[in-house]
Amino acid sequence: MKKLSYSILLAAGLLLLGSCNTYQPVFVLSLHEFADPQIATKLSKNVQDPTRQFSHTIQNFPFIDSRSFLFGELYGPNEQGRYGLRIQVDRWHQATMHQEAGANLGLVYAVVMDGMYVGYSHFNKTMRDTEILEIDPLWNLRDAQMILDSIPKNYKHFDKWHKPFFQP
Repeated sequence: MKKLSYSILLAAGLLLLGSCNTYQPVFVLSLHEFADPQIATKLSKNVQDPTRQFSHTIQNFPFIDSRSFLFGELYGPNEQGRYGLRIQVDRWHQATMHQEAGANLGLVYAVVMDGMYVGYSHFNKTMRDTEILEIDPLWNLRDAQMILDSIPKNYKHFDKWHKPFFQP
């Protein structure tokens, strides 16, 4: 009898888990520091651009990603017609962004979307002093708008899994 009740509980749990996870995240951004391509470690990896012509070595773990983004806005276009993003970072990850930007002010970081290298952006004072993450112009208008539209959906999807146990 106990085996049957455990099986029912397990099946109900799997059904509930499957029904809660219907949204598939898209346009998931992650921002990584570049790594030395001459030193292969378990803490770095290669990512390719969408054309698969170029490879870049980045640190495995992003310093910030879509799990931290609340909403955003476009800015631009620049001379090439590309748009950048200004993204509001949640309060749990602002200190990490401030620390990274302060330690690397003026340097570049890799912008990765859905596991593919998009380009690079600069650590700037805005990232160091405010809750706004600013990514240099890398996208056409349509792609930038699609990224912005997905930010709240991705945050809602990821948020249920990553919140700290203690929330002040």
